[in-house]
Amino acid sequence: MRRAAAIAIGVVLALGCAQLGARRGAPPIRELEPPPLPAPAPTAERFVLVTIHGLTSDRYLGPGAPMANLAALARGGAAAQAMTPVYPATVYSTHATLATGVEPAKHGVGGDHRITAHGVSAAFLDQASDLRAPTLFDAAARSGARVAALDWPSTGGAALADLAPDLALDPGASWVDALGKVGAGRAAELASRAGGANAAALRPGAARDAALATMACGLLVGPNPPRLLALRLSRTAEALGAQPPDSPAATGAFAAADMDLSRMLRCLSDAGLLASTALVVAGDFGVVAAHTELRPGVALADAGLLVPSGDGVQKWDAITRANGGSAFVYAADDDAAVLARRALETFANESGASRVVSAKEMVARGADPEAWFGLEAEPGFVFGDATTGPAIGAAPVASASVEASNDAAGAAGFVAWGPRIRAGVRIPRMRETDVAPTLAHWMGLALDQAQGRALVGLFGGAQ
Repeated sequence: MRRAAAIAIGVVLALGCAQLGARRGAPPIRELEPPPLPAPAPTAERFVLVTIHGLTSDRYLGPGAPMANLAALARGGAAAQAMTPVYPATVYSTHATLATGVEPAKHGVGGDHRITAHGVSAAFLDQASDLRAPTLFDAAARSGARVAALDWPSTGGAALADLAPDLALDPGASWVDALGKVGAGRAAELASRAGGANAAALRPGAARDAALATMACGLLVGPNPPRLLALRLSRTAEALGAQPPDSPAATGAFAAADMDLSRMLRCLSDAGLLASTALVVAGDFGVVAAHTELRPGVALADAGLLVPSGDGVQKWDAITRANGGSAFVYAADDDAAVLARRALETFANESGASRVVSAKEMVARGADPEAWFGLEAEPGFVFGDATTGPAIGAAPVASASVEASNDAAGAAGFVAWGPRIRAGVRIPRMRETDVAPTLAHWMGLALDQAQGRALVGLFGGAQ
């Protein structure tokens, strides 16, 4: 398809219409029909990085894999059987690593929530300034490329051409209006035309993902498209929070995420751009079913190391930040750290479901250097931040991250398809730190501080 036709399609996609290129009589988006994958072009003109919360390899590999579109990309490209997440395996820590290629100890996002003088805040580490390592986005922008990020964690205030930072808004707010204030480029306009005014789009989930997929299409096939687009799809988080990973609800959520992916593939295919598009789809971390919540903050309160106040903390000398299957311990000084370790060793022994992770092991695993030590739960147990009430209770979520050191279920998924990717390559195990340097290698960019490896064996042909 000629460039003019592609631009016309991009405009109507941005309008959120069911018809593609209505002025040219193009057919509607065939969301339920996986588009045929063309032979990839010799070189890539655009790169798309998509994350799907909780994605694991069983969703796209093997017979009966529920994500048909992703399975097709895996068959035609390279796919990982297991990708080891960083420590801790949380949304913000993992996305920071996917964007930088370094561990939390280096990029500075050691969990999801901020720690304040009054305990663990509801506020997320959502600002680009929270990152202390250069990102793939920075490298692409420095090369003169246009970059877009849609709902990608820790991008607030980032100097990107098109930006819809991750936002969780209160009822009655407007996602579109918020993007008009803190977004950049075409984000607010595209969100408005893609149904972003829907109240359900106020928070990450199915409605926002549907809008984001349409927005991505509008950017990719519209005028002045980005060379690199990063997109987070999070509809699966709601299902995994309410039901175990093997439940029909979770399977349905991944199938719906696959349809979001299908819409983007169909959009690119109908615009004649799919063959020259490089696609990477990755998970953030795997999850297992959860049944019991451990609340180490209660033990710290009992030891006099923090003073609860309502839903927060009046003051603390030691505190924990829950990370799903792990919790990190922060202390005001050496004495408080010693007392906290004593109290939490007792807590771990009494619960029989967790262990203390030493500072030495934390350092070896690239964890937040501000933490004095950590706790790690057995699969099925999850940590919480409560500081009052019973120290052990029913888990409020049905699924939780599990550290890869405990269970292979903690491994995430990874698929790459497009120009120069060797078809049928299987990666037995890779690290989450490998994603950014591999993409940088593919794009011809330098990401010198990355701790991961560029998986050059995925590629064939000329650079």
